[in-house]
Amino acid sequence: MTANGGGKRRRGRPPRRNLIAVLSVVVLSGAFFGYDQGVISGALRDIRQTFQADTFAVEVAASWVTPGALVGALLGGHLADRLGRRGALWVAAATFGAGTILQAVAPVIGVLFGARLILGLGIGVASVAGPMYAAEAAPERIRGSLLAVYQFSTTFAIFIGYLADELFESGDSWRYLLGAAALLGVALALVTTVIPDSAVWYLKRGDKRRAEASLKATTPERKVAHKLHAIEESLTTEKAGWREVLSHRWRRPLALGVGLALFQQLTGINGIIYYADSIFSAAGFHTPQEQLTATTWAIGGVDSLFTLVAVAFLDRLGRRPLLLVGLLGMAVSLVVVSISFAKMSPGAERAGATGHHPTDAGIFLLVGVVMFVAFYAMSIGPAAWTVINEIFPGRIRGRCVAIATATHWGTEYLVTQFFLSMLDALGRSGVFALFAGTCVIGFLFIWRYLPETKGKTLEEIQQMWATGGRARRSHGAAGRSG
Repeated sequence: MTANGGGKRRRGRPPRRNLIAVLSVVVLSGAFFGYDQGVISGALRDIRQTFQADTFAVEVAASWVTPGALVGALLGGHLADRLGRRGALWVAAATFGAGTILQAVAPVIGVLFGARLILGLGIGVASVAGPMYAAEAAPERIRGSLLAVYQFSTTFAIFIGYLADELFESGDSWRYLLGAAALLGVALALVTTVIPDSAVWYLKRGDKRRAEASLKATTPERKVAHKLHAIEESLTTEKAGWREVLSHRWRRPLALGVGLALFQQLTGINGIIYYADSIFSAAGFHTPQEQLTATTWAIGGVDSLFTLVAVAFLDRLGRRPLLLVGLLGMAVSLVVVSISFAKMSPGAERAGATGHHPTDAGIFLLVGVVMFVAFYAMSIGPAAWTVINEIFPGRIRGRCVAIATATHWGTEYLVTQFFLSMLDALGRSGVFALFAGTCVIGFLFIWRYLPETKGKTLEEIQQMWATGGRARRSHGAAGRSG
């Protein structure tokens, strides 16, 4: 009787440990970039002192991870198609681990530059292979939430990095903090040794037996045969090549994926992070230590907390509602930020340093920033990764996700690189008004072009594009989404 009961449980739902393994892949892939971004922000001062580096060298040390991640993302799509999703994850883990160890022991700043590029490659490969693997392995009823965990892991790891900077502030502690990230690479390498690759990958290689076993690991047994057949059909109708990627048939999902990656970065999140110290100074946080603490909790803490809203509701409310509400809220928040800057005197952002009390404009500025971070965290931050990894057909998913992810990293680099130039040209109020306008354009883009993908299998989403990308569910999807 016990055996029969156990059999029924196995047929009704997949073993929980297999879904935990998929979740671990997502968490570790997101933590790669998050922890590094959080720790490096507090380590730059000590890096400058250790190497007697000038401002340009310190900026290179901070920023070279991003172009490395861009190249890694482009390579990640190729690796995911050639070596499999699991093989690409192993490459990401090994590269990231090597880069983190090398930067921790760097004898001169030139070696640190190279190490930052290497670990950036690992981050880029993981940012493609990790979410892609989860999208293909997760049941459709929890796919959105599972992919949203990638962004939560990133933001929570940033938060942990901020806290680590607060606890260990001086001397060579930066080496230990940066080197500790190697443990994330080791953990991902260990996880990749115990998980199967995705069924999509196995079927692309003609290995139906392993594909079926992979599906049984994460899919209720009663659905395996139907899903296996659906994946086979979706793969046999496609030609895996760049001509197919750029064909008219898949132009709309490709444009949608690239657009989401662009708006995720062009709506101002890195501008807020970049200008955090001045914002918190204007709001009355007097010392650099107080500003770091405010950044930790008002940005890192709020970001992590509200990303959980997306984790909880992406599969309940859907992608479109969260994105539309989030972008509208971001636009309003940035208008508040822009007006607050316009009302402040030129030196008001240094009020804290001179011991002045915060002005009303400074308080509204802080409120606008916290609102923006909250709306970003519950919407386009995690939802963009979810949609990017579920809208492309299996045979060309690696290449398409690589293009969209590389767009993310490239746009992040450009915004960071030219933010000061934008400030000089438009002023503080003008820059954040521009970001608010970008949020409005993003809202209109989502309203016009994004169909709802909640509860659909990846194969149903693929078929949806063949019928004009309409947002309604295909026949019979409701009964299979549970």
